[in-house]
Amino acid sequence: MRQSVIDEKNAAALRGAPLTRRFKAAYGSGALADGIVAAGFGFFLLFYLTAVCGMSGTMAGTAKLIALLVDAVADPAIGLASDRLRSRFGRRIPFMIFGLLPFAAAFGLLFSMPESLSGLPQFLYATACLVVLRVSLSCFVLPYTAVGAEVTDNYRERAAIVSYRLSFQNAGILIGVVLGLGVFMSGTDGLLDRANYVPFAWTCAAAMFLAGMIAIRAVSAAQPRLHGPEKGEGNFLTGFGREMIELARNRSFLILFATVLTYFLAYSAHVSLALHASRYFWRLDSTAIQMILLSTTLGPLLGAPISAFALRYIEKRTLSIAAFLAIALFLIWPPLLQLYGPVTLTPAAAAPILFVNGLLVGTAIMVGGIGFQSMLADTADEHEWLFGVRREGLFFSGLTLAYKAASGLGGLIAGLALDAIRFPTDLGARGPGLVIPQEVLDKLALISGPLPAAFAALSPLFLFGYHLTRTRHARIIAELDQRKIDKAAAAD
Repeated sequence: MRQSVIDEKNAAALRGAPLTRRFKAAYGSGALADGIVAAGFGFFLLFYLTAVCGMSGTMAGTAKLIALLVDAVADPAIGLASDRLRSRFGRRIPFMIFGLLPFAAAFGLLFSMPESLSGLPQFLYATACLVVLRVSLSCFVLPYTAVGAEVTDNYRERAAIVSYRLSFQNAGILIGVVLGLGVFMSGTDGLLDRANYVPFAWTCAAAMFLAGMIAIRAVSAAQPRLHGPEKGEGNFLTGFGREMIELARNRSFLILFATVLTYFLAYSAHVSLALHASRYFWRLDSTAIQMILLSTTLGPLLGAPISAFALRYIEKRTLSIAAFLAIALFLIWPPLLQLYGPVTLTPAAAAPILFVNGLLVGTAIMVGGIGFQSMLADTADEHEWLFGVRREGLFFSGLTLAYKAASGLGGLIAGLALDAIRFPTDLGARGPGLVIPQEVLDKLALISGPLPAAFAALSPLFLFGYHLTRTRHARIIAELDQRKIDKAAAAD
């Protein structure tokens, strides 16, 4: 008992010390893997399944939804198990090791779908790969993300950790886009050539595995800083039910949950249709599409220093609200201008405008993401203050549940919308001479821009009810430190 108190006091002292840039970079590399998955899952998957493999939009969206719902149900259990696990390998690490290889392999297999499959077997293959990919990715990402909240108690240092993590995540998205559009799918019909997706997928899988191993090593080195799991917590299933009830009683968490749910519904629908809209509504070639998708990943280079400066003077909540509203504006105006504006942009004129707009979207996403995710880490402190236990893994799994459920619904909405406007599938087999009616293309613009923008504009409204300010968080940390001192004194 006495040794555990000493260990916790030492860990608390370490959490008060600044983190090195080397650690932040090594830890942040784990998000590179998540970013590559996000690029494949967000930008390429719906296009690959429908335009390349010939699945209907509804079937492709349903496969994504099933996988994400299975994963969303599993997430809270994974998060709580990660919070509770005692292991000779260290805190959080066993889950990361267990999840890394399966999700990398599942990504490779997903984009290597046998050409002989069609109909139900094709749907089952895609669904199985997606379920394995999403669940094993959660086993890696949830404990990994929880470490970012555990490794420091400093209000601003947490924002820096989130900044590094999101920067690497966006770098992963950039890598996925460059490998896809710039290397393996370049050329006029490169996106429609099924054979191009196989080397793309396995190259991405290798990069994910390497980045994950670097992050595991960083988490291993950070073990002395981490909180130890609570003792005497009883049966897992009973504790799981109790923890979920406590989570539902945390007002700050519920506000963040609702924000994530509405925002990622918008984001998933938008990115799922990005290739369709870029290729067929804006009539851009692969090089222009690549530059526009890359602009979103370059935006965080501006967003990270902007948020670091702004958070010195502005509350995280205020910064996130402004960023989310800006995202909605940037999503809605380009297609409306093209459809109803005084002039119709040519592909050559549209490309630089869309590039700058994508840069602004990426900047706003980074600014909002840093503020939002560091709010979640602060809410984990509030949860300990309210209920006496730390549950970073459960917290991030709860938010991930909202993200994945919303992403699944957003992907399904995108697939249903493609079928509703009668957008053709199996474009690779139909050849480059296929003519799509302008009426269908106009509807494609509306479902890929204004529709997601409406949901994005709703998401920050929930944050007006979030009241965990910088001052209140400082008081909570001070009281938690005093509780630990009192506990140590009682143990002596």
